[in-house]
Amino acid sequence: MDISAPNAFGTHKGVMLTHSLFVALATFLLALLSLSLSSEAHHFTPLWFPTAAAIAVLYRHPPRHWGLPLLASGTGIVLASFLLFGLSAIPVKLAAINLLEAAVCALLLRRTLPAIDPLSDLGCWLRFVVCAVIFTPLFSALLAAGLTPTPDQTFWQSFGTWFISEAIGVLSLAPLGLTYHRRLLAGLNPYPLLLTLMGSLAFSYLALTHLPFPFTFVILPLLWAAIALSRFETFTVCFCTLLLITVLLSLGLLRLQSSQHTFLGELGLYLPMLLILIPAHAMAMVMHTFRVEKQHIVESESRFRSALEYSAIGMALVSPEGKWLQVNQALCKLLGYPPERLYRLTFQEITHPDDLNADLTQLHELLDGHISSYTMEKRYIRSDGQTVWALLAVSLVRDGEGRPLYFISQVEDISDLKRSEAENNRLVERITLANQVGGVGIWEWVMSQENFTWDQRMFELYDLTPDQTPTLALWRTLLVPEDRERTDRELAEILAQPRPFIMEFRITTRSGKVRHIRGQGNVILDDQGRPLRLIGTNIDMTELKSLAEALHEEKERLHITLDAIGEGVISTDSHLRITFMNPVAEQMCGWPLELAIGMPVAGVVRLTNGKDGPEIENLTQYPRQWPADYALVLHSRDGRYFDVQQSVSPLKTLDGETMGAVMVLQDVTASRELMKKLSYSASHDALTGLPNRTRFEKQLKAAIVAGGEPSSPHSLVFLDLDRFKAVNDTAGHAAGDALLRDIAQLMRHQLRHSDCLARLGGDEFGLILYDCRLEQAKSLVQQVVNQISQHPFYWEGKIYRVGASAGITRISADAKSSELLAQADIACYTAKHQGRGQVYLYETRQKQLLERQHEVLSLQEVQTIISEGQLRLLTHAVAPPATPLSAAFHQVKLQVMAPDDRPLSHEAFIAAAQLYGLMPDIDRWTAAQLLVKYADDIKRKGLSLALPLAIDSLLSADFQRYLTETVRASSLPPQALLFSVDEAAILEHVAQCRAFLRELQQQGCRLIVNGFGHNINAFDELSDQRIDIIRIDERFITNVHCNQMDELMVSMLNGAAHRIKAQTFAGPAHQPVTLQALRDIGVDLADGDQVALEQPLAVLLSDGYFGIR
Repeated sequence: MDISAPNAFGTHKGVMLTHSLFVALATFLLALLSLSLSSEAHHFTPLWFPTAAAIAVLYRHPPRHWGLPLLASGTGIVLASFLLFGLSAIPVKLAAINLLEAAVCALLLRRTLPAIDPLSDLGCWLRFVVCAVIFTPLFSALLAAGLTPTPDQTFWQSFGTWFISEAIGVLSLAPLGLTYHRRLLAGLNPYPLLLTLMGSLAFSYLALTHLPFPFTFVILPLLWAAIALSRFETFTVCFCTLLLITVLLSLGLLRLQSSQHTFLGELGLYLPMLLILIPAHAMAMVMHTFRVEKQHIVESESRFRSALEYSAIGMALVSPEGKWLQVNQALCKLLGYPPERLYRLTFQEITHPDDLNADLTQLHELLDGHISSYTMEKRYIRSDGQTVWALLAVSLVRDGEGRPLYFISQVEDISDLKRSEAENNRLVERITLANQVGGVGIWEWVMSQENFTWDQRMFELYDLTPDQTPTLALWRTLLVPEDRERTDRELAEILAQPRPFIMEFRITTRSGKVRHIRGQGNVILDDQGRPLRLIGTNIDMTELKSLAEALHEEKERLHITLDAIGEGVISTDSHLRITFMNPVAEQMCGWPLELAIGMPVAGVVRLTNGKDGPEIENLTQYPRQWPADYALVLHSRDGRYFDVQQSVSPLKTLDGETMGAVMVLQDVTASRELMKKLSYSASHDALTGLPNRTRFEKQLKAAIVAGGEPSSPHSLVFLDLDRFKAVNDTAGHAAGDALLRDIAQLMRHQLRHSDCLARLGGDEFGLILYDCRLEQAKSLVQQVVNQISQHPFYWEGKIYRVGASAGITRISADAKSSELLAQADIACYTAKHQGRGQVYLYETRQKQLLERQHEVLSLQEVQTIISEGQLRLLTHAVAPPATPLSAAFHQVKLQVMAPDDRPLSHEAFIAAAQLYGLMPDIDRWTAAQLLVKYADDIKRKGLSLALPLAIDSLLSADFQRYLTETVRASSLPPQALLFSVDEAAILEHVAQCRAFLRELQQQGCRLIVNGFGHNINAFDELSDQRIDIIRIDERFITNVHCNQMDELMVSMLNGAAHRIKAQTFAGPAHQPVTLQALRDIGVDLADGDQVALEQPLAVLLSDGYFGIR
């Protein structure tokens, strides 16, 4: 049996000689390695690799060419033995036994294994093991032990040594030789192989040197390699691992326990090697078979889908009931139905009635299993009512239990064939088809006659009536004068040198139209070689010429358009080499078109993630979704760079094959810079440049999460300026702004770079001192306060001085940010009332809340205010800016009344309630007043009211249950209720609040989210929560009429809210210009003094106003 494997060595004598020299060298090196290890180990060779190499070489050659390889292998073995042990006859005998073993093994393998892929599956591998690892090593071991006895070993010890060394050597190395192919190296990814190999060697070394039962662990990376790598790569890892173990044992670097009294003696150490190789090889073969079968399934499925989709004939999958399950374009084109219409029909509905019974009869026989398939000619009724003939071939696909799944139908259009059968003359049929389909006119000119012979199509082409006689003279008169001389000259050349010819010319029809004609023909010669007649065809090329001219014009128009647009456009071919760049792309990349043509796109377009970030690879990959945090930067050839947005679209042929790509680069440097400014404006105070309250609170939450070392915790500071109001009122707001900037700059210089300084509002500042104990913080803040007190402020020739008071509290990991802010505020208030210019540390043992109005509200006092109803509901109208008198709804606010009806601070009361966790009780009281006590009056007046909900209430299961039940039971319609929540609160607890808010909205209530603008990503983060009204952050409203950045921010937020179908609400509008600016921007709702003044709910319910919804 001859084997002509694709990777077999050539059999030419010169090639054979070269290969034999290579075989001799390889065998010599392998023998030298094995014998060297044997000499180091001081016993008979433990592993023998030359036989395995010889088996692989012989297997790849037909037996008639074995002479040179055998001689080369034997020479290599003998030379290695002579080099190490000197001249002796024993190495020659042993080499002969090795070669005999290799020859016998190669013959067995050529008989038992397939030629193309010897180790294609587990069965082939088992046959290999039986033949090469068991049988032939046993055979050679018997010969070696009997013919070359050694004095220091018994027959069975010699037999065992030879067998185990040959078996392990063949098992580890021969599979590499049998599976090697040059194509493996071309498609090999070396990195996984190298990583796995290094990991296996390292793990094996550690296991052998440090773990009990080491071979139990050595097999683990080999099994992993068998699963993760290819068959050849797994064999490579196994061989290298085995070689490592052998070297360590032979050199004495590894000491394993072995019984000296066993049958094999020290060779018993090598038996585990055989046991770790066999499972790894077997697993590799199983995984190889799995991958091959999986690939076959994928290829089969792909071929079937491709055959179905791109078949030139109609193909379809049809259910047993007759419904079309899947159709290809050829079938849709044949039947004239789009796919979506076919899927709503059955094949019975579009089958010609005369053919339906015959089709159904054979279909039932197929379903009953009487036939396996059938073919018939039938007619279909197209969507336009026409009948089309088709050759139908149907087969049935069944599941594993024999139940019908679907039919595979092949529908070939045989309408032309049917028409051909109806024609009596094949020549007439060809001419008819040429006239009807191709528009080709056939003509003949006998040289001895003046007249031409034309078919019907020729008369149509030249716009002549059938009663006119076509002659050469008539034909010449129809030619356009500019083409006549050239045509005469070409015709004379054709007659002088007879040959097949093609001519193009123009004619003028009776109606004055010019047609482009293409003539093609041949000269028929007589016996003397003289022209006898000319026969040929004419075809109207006018439309093609028009299309070519239109295509040229469109191409020119496209180039002009691409030159004019403001985006860079680059096109590439299928090899990603540049074929076109418009001027904008040339300017952005710094490459002129003439130099960039033909260059790889990666050499011209250099994109990075950020100015100094990593370079983007696979520039023309499509479709590509860039991550949200990617900021693509294009680096020009001349060192400039642009912020860009990139998009790539494939260029495809009519067959759908990719012929290149078009890359569009849009310069977004200006817009990205604007977004940076907007982001900065959203988190920083415009006056001082310091972080604002929103940014400060985020920093505080991060500090709480991060905590700090117990020995060096973080500290929170509130700092309030003293006598600032006097400066502001006396010298004016401009002086106050300048003073705040000076104070901010002064504090920056006094604080550490790591500290966080923010302006919280007005003359209040907040500080986060990282890794700073309270004592250190107090000393540092006292220095800041002293510097502020000593700082002279010059304004318009006068000197002003202000002071400062500060409160400090420790940031602990178990505290809430609201609690820490309240503690620092209390400490700051205490410092201010201890004489100003003081720094006060918050004491955790304080039992009372100090308020700015010198009110002391304890827990009992807050509870008393709630229980005794010392609260009054105030309302503030909200209306469209264009019609401020038409209130859309009224906001509800609490006013706290002392026993003597003296108003207390709303902020102080709310702060105390938050400190004591009583906000759910307040919101419950407010809901009871509106939904129970005043519900009928509010309903009668037709008002809509907006209730604020605290985050503690949103997170309270009891309050959620109370509110939903009260809304459901109230006489006030849910459509008249709006609930207002803060953006920051809902973002932090969106998962806990979502279900509760959705339930309120499902009842008919509406949701207002306050403070949009703190977080520009809030729209994305709240994408799952339906929002009815979005209130824009108040800090963007105060100067919206005179601050371009605020106006732009409000416009962006307004547009974003409208895109998610939400109304926008802004305010307070205390000035007419503010209300006008909001109206011009398009804000839906506004509040403030320009809309209505604040009034108690009781007053609102008692006046003559009625709401209109």
